[in-house]
Amino acid sequence: METAEILADARWFPLGYDERSDEFRFGWIPPETHRALTFISDFRPADLQSVSRAAAMGAQPPQAPLHIILHSGLGGSTLLARVLAQQGVVTTLKEPPILTDVVAFGLRSSEAARKELLAHVARLLARPFSPGEALISKMSSVGNGLTAAIAELRGDTQILCLQTPLDQMLASLASKGSEGRMGARRLFIGLQNARMSCVALSEAQVREHSDLQLAAIAWLSTQKMIWAAASKFGAERVRSIDSEHLLGRPCESVTAIAGHFRTSLDVPARLASGVLAQHAKTGEPYDARKRANALRQTLRVHGTEINAVVDWARKVADAIGIAWDLPYPL
Repeated sequence: METAEILADARWFPLGYDERSDEFRFGWIPPETHRALTFISDFRPADLQSVSRAAAMGAQPPQAPLHIILHSGLGGSTLLARVLAQQGVVTTLKEPPILTDVVAFGLRSSEAARKELLAHVARLLARPFSPGEALISKMSSVGNGLTAAIAELRGDTQILCLQTPLDQMLASLASKGSEGRMGARRLFIGLQNARMSCVALSEAQVREHSDLQLAAIAWLSTQKMIWAAASKFGAERVRSIDSEHLLGRPCESVTAIAGHFRTSLDVPARLASGVLAQHAKTGEPYDARKRANALRQTLRVHGTEINAVVDWARKVADAIGIAWDLPYPL
């Protein structure tokens, strides 16, 4: 297939970057597939095409606004991405794996080289599937760390910061038993390996901290990213909301978020579609009130441990100067 055809069609999605060959890997992902996916990394396209970076950057594909959801995790970000995805208005990109390749490249390269590659990748991600639509990227945990850099490169990028209250994030992890606790540890290790942790721990120190303490450091690291973006770009481009407000007042929240992203999203139609009645990751029936009740039950069972970790995290935040609240709430 001709390179020009691939670059002109957003359905050829940039899945990855191979530093050794200096090539982008594209997979065929139409917008309806994006809407159905939980994470882009889950998809295995039948057809892959490689394009040299030089060839890709010689093209001038159409561009749309590329907005960002920067989030602390386990607080409805995937559900929000599904709600915002309206054909012809918004396509949401759920954790583009190519951004992890940019992070990995940056660990071995200069800041200037990383910034140049990120600018190239952002141009590829910003190709619209239809005229007049916007693109909204829900970041991964390490992808969060690229948010401010993308916004600096692209003046039309708006950022929404979605915070899960720490006690609720820890309760969600604890409710999953050993799997959730291992996930908490992996979350921290991923951020530390990407040099995005707000606290650098030695291997011995990592072993000394509990799984939930490591999750709390990961949460604080995201909180630091949120405030860094807010301080750099201000209320015009950065707004925030917590998961309790988003899930408890969906109509009000989604309307405000759509306005911040400057989209013409039909909020009543999106809410009437039943998207909120399905679990964003499993597709099973979902009820926000039942979720809240389950979290409260977990807090009752694990409350002593979780409260101790939250108190400890507050002391860490105070010691290293990370604000606990949210900037510019919607």
